[in-house]
Amino acid sequence: MNPSVGPVLELDPIFIVGILPRSGTNFLYQLLSLHPDCQVGGVIWEDFLLAHADLIVRYAETVQKHWDQTWAVQDRLGQPVKELCRCVGKGLISFLQLQVYDESEAQVSGGSVVSGSKRLVTKTPSVKNLQHFSKIFPDAQLIIVIRDGRALVESGVRSFNWGYDQATRAWADAARTIIQFDKDPSKGECKYLITKFEDLVHHTEWELRRIFSFLALDPHKYNFRAAASTPVIGSCELRRTGEREIHWNPIERTQDFNPVDRASKWGRRMHERFNWIAGDELEQIGYLKKNPSRNRLLWNLWNIALDAKFALYKARTSRIDFIGHSL
Repeated sequence: MNPSVGPVLELDPIFIVGILPRSGTNFLYQLLSLHPDCQVGGVIWEDFLLAHADLIVRYAETVQKHWDQTWAVQDRLGQPVKELCRCVGKGLISFLQLQVYDESEAQVSGGSVVSGSKRLVTKTPSVKNLQHFSKIFPDAQLIIVIRDGRALVESGVRSFNWGYDQATRAWADAARTIIQFDKDPSKGECKYLITKFEDLVHHTEWELRRIFSFLALDPHKYNFRAAASTPVIGSCELRRTGEREIHWNPIERTQDFNPVDRASKWGRRMHERFNWIAGDELEQIGYLKKNPSRNRLLWNLWNIALDAKFALYKARTSRIDFIGHSL
């Protein structure tokens, strides 16, 4: 393909963003890849375009300040910052399409490559700058994947050696981002859907049909039996089978594979700490917390002491934690 000839997308792309790494973006990506009208693949495994969208908005706002008011740009364009962001977003989507280009399915129209009838699917395990999605990609559809913070934290600790406190705080921050976005009337006409990882695992067909309805994808074309046997990629369970590090090669899913129940062995100390840091967000995003009522004063004092210890640790170190690009 001639790199100077960019693709023209016929259909709106599908963006998947996860509350944090370990939230199930890979799993949903695999499930959508089984639909014949979806286009996945390429060399960019996670795009992170939305995670830096604030730079695009700032760029557009800064550029506009240089335009003379006598030019009457607003009379011609209406909202020039909005239009500039939208045009940059189209360019970013064209860039993504380059790395999934399939010559056998494309056709040429007006000197540009048209990407058949498939929908581009791309993903990022971060909700940073979620509020800017509709500014950059107003015609795209967005699926937000959430996961029970306790299971996600435990998975991150096992997979990437995250610290429990750091991971819990990162999950709470990301959950607040989603909650604020969902409630914010200024998000405009953003076309988005929130799905739970747990529903994708335990009620796969039902949840996929809900997602297909949102995406206007024909469920009759989909092989739900194949979806039920989707291989496992990047699970923290790999370390239990002797792997030193997480790898991303597909492995067969066994009958006892249960990624939802990662925090099943947590005791009261773990639940008390999680509830103290992220309990409100856990309930607001749709999960139930374990909240024993005994000895509340003692547990509160214990958590206050741990908060002080954590603050002291952060003050003494210059290390930047890399959890979901949010710490």
